[in-house]
Amino acid sequence: MFIIGILLLAAFGGFVIWMVNSARSTSDDEALRAVRENINRAVVSCYAYEGMYPDSLEYLEENYSLVINKDKYFVYYEKIANNLMPNIIITRHGESIREEASEENAE
Repeated sequence: MFIIGILLLAAFGGFVIWMVNSARSTSDDEALRAVRENINRAVVSCYAYEGMYPDSLEYLEENYSLVINKDKYFVYYEKIANNLMPNIIITRHGESIREEASEENAE
């Protein structure tokens, strides 16, 4: 009976740890989504106000109050033309671009 109690306690402990990790992962995903939405909003605002897409992220940071935690996220920004949406890839540091690109395609 004592062993069954220990096993149930261990199973419950494992379940709690799994739930905490799951919540943390969801929170990280939501934060990444918020960064992506903020960058896209700034890019589109610039296009609406100025008639062309910005040359760089730095321009958005200086003129559109965009703030990016560069210690946590890497942002690849490539302007194609004044009237074409730039290529923007956002990843967490330590995460590959391939992983992020496959997540974007899944959305």
